[in-house]
Amino acid sequence: MSSARSLKLAVRLAATAAVALGLTVTRPAAAQQAADQEYPGLETGKMWTFDVPPLEYWARRYNFRPTQDWLDHVRLAALRQPGCTASFVSADGLVMTNHHCARSCIESATRPGEDLLTNGFYARTRAEERACRGIFVDQLQSITDVTDSVTSAVPAGTPPARAAASRGIEQRCLAAGPDLSCQVVTMYRGGQYKLYRFRRFSDVRLVFAPEDSITFFGGDPDNFTYPRHDLDMSFYRAYVNNEPAHTEYFRWSRDGSRERDLVFVIGNPGSTGRLNTVAQLEFLRDVQYPAQLDQLARVIAVYQQLGALSPERAAALRNPLFGAQNSFKAISGYQSGLLDPQLMARKRTWEQEFRSRVGADANLRRQYGDAWDQVTRIRLQMRQLDQRRRYYAFGAYGTRLLNLAAVLVRLPVESAKPDSARLPAYRDGNRAALERALYSATPVDTTAEIRMLAAYLTAMAAELPATDPVLRATLQGRTPEAAARALVSLAQILTAEQRRALVQGGAAAVGASSDPFIVLARVIDPLQRDIDRQWTELANQEAQHDERFGRALFAVYGNAIAPDATFSLRITDGEVLSYPYNGTLAQPYTTFYGLFDRYYGWGGRAPWNLPARWLARRDSLNLATPLNAVSTNDIIGGNSGSPVLNRDGEIVGLIFDGNIESLPPRFLFSEARPRSVWVDSRAIVEAMRRVYDAGPLADELTRNR
Repeated sequence: MSSARSLKLAVRLAATAAVALGLTVTRPAAAQQAADQEYPGLETGKMWTFDVPPLEYWARRYNFRPTQDWLDHVRLAALRQPGCTASFVSADGLVMTNHHCARSCIESATRPGEDLLTNGFYARTRAEERACRGIFVDQLQSITDVTDSVTSAVPAGTPPARAAASRGIEQRCLAAGPDLSCQVVTMYRGGQYKLYRFRRFSDVRLVFAPEDSITFFGGDPDNFTYPRHDLDMSFYRAYVNNEPAHTEYFRWSRDGSRERDLVFVIGNPGSTGRLNTVAQLEFLRDVQYPAQLDQLARVIAVYQQLGALSPERAAALRNPLFGAQNSFKAISGYQSGLLDPQLMARKRTWEQEFRSRVGADANLRRQYGDAWDQVTRIRLQMRQLDQRRRYYAFGAYGTRLLNLAAVLVRLPVESAKPDSARLPAYRDGNRAALERALYSATPVDTTAEIRMLAAYLTAMAAELPATDPVLRATLQGRTPEAAARALVSLAQILTAEQRRALVQGGAAAVGASSDPFIVLARVIDPLQRDIDRQWTELANQEAQHDERFGRALFAVYGNAIAPDATFSLRITDGEVLSYPYNGTLAQPYTTFYGLFDRYYGWGGRAPWNLPARWLARRDSLNLATPLNAVSTNDIIGGNSGSPVLNRDGEIVGLIFDGNIESLPPRFLFSEARPRSVWVDSRAIVEAMRRVYDAGPLADELTRNR
């Protein structure tokens, strides 16, 4: 039984009993509203684009109508970085994001003998700030509708044709000047195309990062939950010509926020599926998500086994283990929504209403009326291909040897073709990257290869029939564990020199090789090419129908419906608000009191352990300072690092997570119990001053408020 139905049933039973006893039952007003009410018309969410802000909706709901200057300011102060969001928070180019978004920067800035992830970092002077190699942040300068340019170039085009048209627009945009980044963003599943033009800041330097244990306090058990007690923050500085960048930035709120305050989140949500058809959601529920969860569970188990072998392995696997655990919990949450009959019933109702509106108009019915049935047909065909598609492949849970064998088998074949006819990875423009991977001197970790390959083969043996050609070629009558050990022990492509000799020998040498991975790759290669061709053909057909959905949406609803997330900059409204959970109410704010209570309640054991400096400085903190908070803003992965703003556009928080109830709304939005979870701005400054002796950095944040 879903949590919503359980709560309502409990309330009804309590009310019945109370009436029988002559009592009156009441609930707190906030709990009543959160449990029973949804603002109408928000099934597709509140991830609004900056070129079409919902001014009338904001005015009607919150009595708030921002000026164009306000919108331009918050757009320019927000930033996008790979996989996350960030923002300018000082006049001197200071950038704020989450610690988990800064991990690659922190690791690149770590010097021999240091462990900045574990111990933290603070640059007390500009000279001490450390370059983050390969890190950049992008500032959105403008949005231009290029739908006509894309669609007129390739009428009724396939996704590759649309992508080619988009690349031409992007190249012309990039020619306008240096330090630019340009992207044509697909909106409404192809119903619209927008050109996003960015200014790129490529000189980024690490300023401040707390210890990993305080930024991810509670670890995976607390991930996607609330109440939370995390200080998930880090700070960079962006430079231009070796000087701090001077641009728009968010000022720091003097007083923070209070319950029921209107707050905005500015960020880059990654991906949602609220415009998916019921058939597409059923495919995720029945086929894709179960397979992904099974794979992630097996990979996590192997990482944990490897980490137990030595502290060095455990340290090296921190990031991939974190990523796998985070993905497992996220997909589990998405799947819980698809398994909820109430959510799926609401989705069917929404789809039926949309279809009925299309069907009621003869012109719309002629253009779009059969799109749903066509997608249903396509998804049924995909179900028949999916299992083989997952195993007629070279991924093998990320093992290196099968991937290297695939490159060795395919390289002579692809090199003999004209460049435009090759698989993308083998084209001249990608040749340098391919050769770096192929000839890497990094030793193959045979222990990890055997364990991960055994996990992969175990899954394959459980799913494919015994007569399957790939399964037979791999196992050859052995157990998955024995086959994995044999394959790795007999491998002849472990070194760069061995691989280089095969490439130099050409197709004849590869064809004659007895290396077991190359033998297996020769079996898989034609099967994968065939099944990929079938899958791509179906995916292209579906994309064309998706575009028809997008055009039908505009015809029926106009811009009143927010587009799905596409890792493009959005603004979402919400309120700081409690919600019902565990038979009570979740507090709108947690505090430092709660952090230490959780530490002592768990006896200080991981992952509820605190850095030594936090224990030493406990009595210097104002323990009543709000630490984390929740609000009804609409977020998803990619929003990590997003600033939380008040009506005045001032920083009151920093998004780092959502509660577990926020995961099912990937497919149908709700405000009743899903919540964004953020670090309170007051906790950031308090920790800097009282724990880290980073008063100058706190002053930089607050001096212009």
